[in-house]
Amino acid sequence: MRSRTIGMSALATTALFGLTTACLPTGGGKAADVGRAARAAEQASAGATPPPAAKGKDKGTGVLADLSGAEILNQSYEAMRKVESAHVVAKMREDGQQMEFELSLDRKSGCNGVIRYEGMGKVDLIKSTDLMHFKGDADYWRAVAAKKHTPKKQTDAMVTMLADRWLKMPLSDPEAASMAHVCDLGKLLGGSSKPSPLARKGETVAIDGKQALAITSAAKEGTEVDYIATQGTPYLLKSTISGDETGEILFSAFGTPVDTALPEGADVLDLSKLGGGAPGESV
Repeated sequence: MRSRTIGMSALATTALFGLTTACLPTGGGKAADVGRAARAAEQASAGATPPPAAKGKDKGTGVLADLSGAEILNQSYEAMRKVESAHVVAKMREDGQQMEFELSLDRKSGCNGVIRYEGMGKVDLIKSTDLMHFKGDADYWRAVAAKKHTPKKQTDAMVTMLADRWLKMPLSDPEAASMAHVCDLGKLLGGSSKPSPLARKGETVAIDGKQALAITSAAKEGTEVDYIATQGTPYLLKSTISGDETGEILFSAFGTPVDTALPEGADVLDLSKLGGGAPGESV
């Protein structure tokens, strides 16, 4: 089973680095050469395999204590497939570099949030029905320019124009479409994943103040631990992966509407009105 944690890191990295081809001068390398999809994270203590649960019912787990690990995961998967929106926070690490993202997403592929990559600043994203807006800070644009070997004078002018400014692209644009994948809630939640029949129940822990039962499964990348809410709907509250690849992702705000409106008074540059040229080509 492919970990949703690692899958999301690939989506987020594709979105982050996909901006380079849309907004830089031509020449110098391809965006695909900037870096591999981030696939690692700091291993939280919760990422270690939890001990087997004691016989009998854990306090607060209710009916889940009477089910097998696979049965609990199956119930959680079914509950998550019905989620219309969620807030997601994840942390990963690759080659000593930290990557973090925080996104609110819905089933209509609307989303907003931020992606941060150590050494590359941050990018804010807002995706509505037919538009993608993104905003990189000065560190982001300078790092992107460095990857493309852009001359300093041109880099400084580009940063002056683009840093902390919203850029707009229609989803019909191939670059915007590639970035939009990060807003796919269905892929993030695991799609048609099936629980491992060997999934094993662990201990009950608190995740953001809510009781959750740890379920350990074997994954392609190592060991995956999913933390399932024990009260009310058995939502997935947290998922970790440890082994060759490590990562952590947390879910919350289930069913909360996603705001895809731009901040009031935002300064927006419409890339579709630049006559096909990238912003960097005019500086």
